[in-house]
Amino acid sequence: MKKNKLFRIVFTLCFFGMTALAQADPDPNFHIYICFGQSNMEGNASVPSSETQGVSERFQRLYTANDCSTCGKKKGQWYTAVPPLARCFHGNGIGYGPVDNFGRTLVDNLDPEIRVGVVVVACGGCDIELFEKNRCVSYINSAADWLKNYARDYGGNPYERMIEMAKLAKEVGVIKGILIHQGENNSGQTDWPDRLKGVYGTILSDVGLKAEEVPLLVGEVRHSGPCSGHNQIIANVPNVIPTAYVISSDGCESAGDQYHFSVKGYKELGKRYAEKMLELLGDNPVQSVDLSVSTMLLNESEPGKVQIVVNKENEDITKFDIYADNEIIASDQTEFIWEDVSRGDHSIWVVGYDASGKEYTTSKKSIKVLEPQTPFNGTPAPIPGVIEAEEFDYGGEGNAYHDNDEQNRNKGDRDEGVDMSNTAVGYTQTGEWIEYTVDVQKSGTYEVVATVASGSNGSSFTLYMDNTFIIPGADGTPGGFIEVPNTGSWEDFTTVKASLNKLTKGVHVLKVEITGDWVDLDKLEFNLLAADDDTKVDMVEAE
Repeated sequence: MKKNKLFRIVFTLCFFGMTALAQADPDPNFHIYICFGQSNMEGNASVPSSETQGVSERFQRLYTANDCSTCGKKKGQWYTAVPPLARCFHGNGIGYGPVDNFGRTLVDNLDPEIRVGVVVVACGGCDIELFEKNRCVSYINSAADWLKNYARDYGGNPYERMIEMAKLAKEVGVIKGILIHQGENNSGQTDWPDRLKGVYGTILSDVGLKAEEVPLLVGEVRHSGPCSGHNQIIANVPNVIPTAYVISSDGCESAGDQYHFSVKGYKELGKRYAEKMLELLGDNPVQSVDLSVSTMLLNESEPGKVQIVVNKENEDITKFDIYADNEIIASDQTEFIWEDVSRGDHSIWVVGYDASGKEYTTSKKSIKVLEPQTPFNGTPAPIPGVIEAEEFDYGGEGNAYHDNDEQNRNKGDRDEGVDMSNTAVGYTQTGEWIEYTVDVQKSGTYEVVATVASGSNGSSFTLYMDNTFIIPGADGTPGGFIEVPNTGSWEDFTTVKASLNKLTKGVHVLKVEITGDWVDLDKLEFNLLAADDDTKVDMVEAE
């Protein structure tokens, strides 16, 4: 035993000293995470001097960029995870991001036997196309010079560099998860979850990983600013990727721009990534058990329906029970459909037993079943037509609306968290939104006339149809906004008008998102300017 202990100490010292080791089996207690995305993943905040001190040697980073004379680091070598954790940024002082506190939170909470490593490949300002294997190079070739320069730090192909480094990391440890923070450059694109699924799948295939063993943690973009609406699209990712989990950014402090987080915000976001990973690792992450469970939400609204698949490779496990919310819902079924699931948050896990009665417990999978979203008046509101702001859909927080607190400060009759009276919606803050199920009568060009008020400067809002911007924006921006003037008080209403992108006939979900605090909204009047078939129609007058 003493000899084995001595070997382990020597192995650890060699590892932390970055000395090349002879080919050895990967250390099952060296947990490694692939982290990719754009500027919020690589870290856009200036690195505080306090964050460069006292970093545990149990937290390591694989340097993924080209050899750098500025920082002295070399591609493919492990170093203590002192920020910046992506490329060196040529010494300009920035590079603190969510991965920093992600790793620190893990080592603070995991068994001391476990080390944590991160492999970070990220480029500010990139489209998800940068990580699509077959499109990366063509995307870079047509990109702006500044993005080409970022890509050069990764050999001109960030996707290939990520795979190369992940394979290298896999030789010394076990890849436990993949983290992504990306989407600002794809804001409002409803196919983003499917494209992410493709990227996730190629990473798993190229590195030789299994989805049920390597979950995908997807961070939300900011809840304020022009891209906040993309979070509604991110929320759909677990429905497309069963082994994916959304990490909320709600309440994470923003930086002084429209897209990034502050150091405090990055710390909180990194902590949330870590907390989800700790939950997934379970109570005994040191032990490796060939038993896992995956879930897919087949019906996301009440009554919910969940597909549960149990993967049992450990032949010693003779029986197992499937738990949901502390109750056994099935036993010894590798595939099971849990039906009539009530609205709210639920946890699912599996406990296996061997012949001696020893228990093997999987990590917990979290699902959320929403209240069904339905139109206020029972049928979709017609467009052209007038939509009263207070007549938003039923469906509740996170489904039909998002409000920063649960209190209705306008004391309307509806028992909702939206700050509404019986005639208007007010007390609105940036990032809040409400939805309306609508029926567009004719495809064509429309305008919207909004009846609004504000006692503040800088108030504004934007509109989406099925999570796609419908207010044209200036070149290079993800979408346009309607500015609300300071009318002198929140009771003094006026009208503002904006042209819209083409609307298509059929039933859709209209979303109003606040992009500048303190908009009071009375109603929205949609007028058809020109139908696709050039049929002249009568305008609907506002009430």
